[in-house]
Amino acid sequence: MTSNNQVSPVIRISRGERDASARATHLKAASKKYLETTIERKQMSTTTNFKRIALVAVAALGLGVLSSVPSQAVINADSVTLSSPTAAQTTAETYTATSAVVTVSFFAPANDSMSITAALTAAPAGNTALPTLRLVETSSAIIDTLVAPRGASPFALVGDTQTSNTAAFVRAGDPAKVTTAKFAVYLTTTNIAGPTVAGTYSVKITPASGGTVSGPLQGSTAQTLTITVTTAAIESVTPDATKSKVFVQAAGAAATPTTDSVVAASREVASTSRGYVYYSSLNAAGGAVAESITAEISGPGTLGLGSTAVSAGRSISVKNGDTVTIWSDGVAGKSTITIKGSTSGVTLGTKTVTFFGPTASFTAAAGKAILAVGANLKAITFTAADSAANVLNDEFTPTGGTQQVWYAYSSDTTVATVGTLDYQVDSGTVSVTGVKAGTTTITIGNAATLAASTIKSAPVTLRVGSTAISSVKVAFDKANYAPGEKAIITVAAYDATNLLVVPTTYELWATGKVLATDKNFSQGTFAAATDTSVTFASATSAGVSTAGFVTYTVYMPSTPGTVTLTGTLANPTGSATNAAIGTLVTVAAIQGTAVTASATVTDSGSAALAAVTALATTVASLRTLIVTLTNLVLKIQKKVKA
Repeated sequence: MTSNNQVSPVIRISRGERDASARATHLKAASKKYLETTIERKQMSTTTNFKRIALVAVAALGLGVLSSVPSQAVINADSVTLSSPTAAQTTAETYTATSAVVTVSFFAPANDSMSITAALTAAPAGNTALPTLRLVETSSAIIDTLVAPRGASPFALVGDTQTSNTAAFVRAGDPAKVTTAKFAVYLTTTNIAGPTVAGTYSVKITPASGGTVSGPLQGSTAQTLTITVTTAAIESVTPDATKSKVFVQAAGAAATPTTDSVVAASREVASTSRGYVYYSSLNAAGGAVAESITAEISGPGTLGLGSTAVSAGRSISVKNGDTVTIWSDGVAGKSTITIKGSTSGVTLGTKTVTFFGPTASFTAAAGKAILAVGANLKAITFTAADSAANVLNDEFTPTGGTQQVWYAYSSDTTVATVGTLDYQVDSGTVSVTGVKAGTTTITIGNAATLAASTIKSAPVTLRVGSTAISSVKVAFDKANYAPGEKAIITVAAYDATNLLVVPTTYELWATGKVLATDKNFSQGTFAAATDTSVTFASATSAGVSTAGFVTYTVYMPSTPGTVTLTGTLANPTGSATNAAIGTLVTVAAIQGTAVTASATVTDSGSAALAAVTALATTVASLRTLIVTLTNLVLKIQKKVKA
């Protein structure tokens, strides 16, 4: 039996062909599928690679950007602003609290920076001033400056300045903060002096990036500042009459005076000036005005320049700083000199001078109230005047003129004789020699003898006194005083004729017994226990002579009662008691005697109380009398009724 496993050759061949075909078909299919799969995988692999490359590139780019920050930084929120588009300045000012301020502000990493530069874009003609930047405030900023560095540090500090057309750099100090710096803007000529020309100035302030490190600016723009310059008051060229100074001086006075002196000179023409006028031209602020002046004289005389020392005319031009000299021209009278600014025409001042003629009168007076035996300087004072009552300013006229010689005469030369005359400036004195105690008159004249004088003064009476003290008197100026009231105590010494002695110092009181009070004065110095000598003055106060006595001003005690002064006059040196310390000139009759004076201090309140008490007593007595009278009347009435 044929097994089922047996296959016919045809069938095997057929099957074999079919299997081969199947295998071929399968292989073809498998190959196609494999190829498509491979291509798809290849495509997928390429896309993935591109993505991966892109990611790597992005990452690399990001890392590259991060790593490029230090070499390509960016400044943000930058600004340059002015506190005001206009500012004012005077020719005497540089930086002031009112100067315009430019503020630089930005946000950036540390060491990034921006700068500003100030430049002048417009100015009045003749100007030489340029803008200056002055650092006034910083905040998280480091300021680089081109000025000389401070020691080892190249950085600017508040108060440092930057000249025009030179950048001032502002660097960020703290990247976590906004960097800010402020600069005052003003005009200077030498960085320390203000502008010299008034007018309108334009200053351009230009910002810029800090350089290679910093990135470009984002919002800053140039700013324009207009500064108006005015002339400072202290530099005004217009003089002010109330501030300017003009002084007239006699020849030989101070070169730069502060007060006037009397200028009165002979009318006769002289080879030297009679005086000069000094002036100081000042503006309203007290500043010096460098302006020439015009000097004019109305009346006698001429004027000259101090630098040439010759007469030049009656109206002259004088350069600033030169003085004006005054000259006589042979005519007597008063003149007025006017000083004016040559350009401004402002009158700085006027001064009066006098040119006198020949002597026409003398006026004399006593220089001392009491003369001593011997020399007495300035015993007589006098003045000389011309026919117009102009006081003569010197005794002798200049070289080439007529010399004026004056004389003094004594009416009794046995009492006093006259010495030489001395005339200085505008008055004279005469020395007199006392011969003996007595009275004489002194007269001034213009000839060798009084009889020959055609011009003479009224006679002046002089007394030559004594130095022998015959009496000493002490007195209060009042008899009664209120508590604490001021009192004047006078001590005077008299000669044998009861006239005050010659003013000088006398040994008067005994040691330990100087004139003293029994009660203390509330104020004032009276005399010390050692003041045994007393000086009697020869001065004159308020027209009243104090010669021959001395006064003390005290204030009376505050308690009522009698105040007594007691002193003992000294005895001659060598006496057993009350001996004198110095030379004694008191007469023997009063030596060692006591001198006293007293006054009463009355308490007005106590007096009033005493008066009230007395009145009360009187009223009480009167009341008693009235009661007694009333009782008597009642008794009489009873008897009448009975």
